[in-house]
Amino acid sequence: MPVRIRKSFNLFPGVKVNMSKGGMSITVGRKGFHLNFSKRGVRQTVGLPGSGISESSYLFKNKDEEEKKEKETEKAERSSEAADEKPKRQQTRRTAREGGSSPWGFFAFVFIALFFIYFGANAFGLLPPNLITNFLHTLAQWAQQVGL
Repeated sequence: MPVRIRKSFNLFPGVKVNMSKGGMSITVGRKGFHLNFSKRGVRQTVGLPGSGISESSYLFKNKDEEEKKEKETEKAERSSEAADEKPKRQQTRRTAREGGSSPWGFFAFVFIALFFIYFGANAFGLLPPNLITNFLHTLAQWAQQVGL
């Protein structure tokens, strides 16, 4: 049976951080309509709160998964064709795109988004004055419970 690990907490009203074994994502919005920013892309969910009815779709989807599937099919086709030909020397250099995407771009995007959300909400007086102190206190309590 696979093991699932998931933890989510609110940064402030309307912004939630979701952490799991597969990565981290940020959800912005309230029940009924929210956007989720993750390594897979930006997902929009619209629903009727309390009814269990919702619709979810990607506004922007990273193409890494589709490209991997295409590469696997191309490799399978090449290997069947290569069985008839002479073995060729394998290429040892890989381009940055073939090596996989770096998570730093995602983290930079999330940091910038949170920066603008936080200071925008602060400018309109939507946040309590001690929000960061309360957040750090909550993080410290969570770390103590986990045993860090």
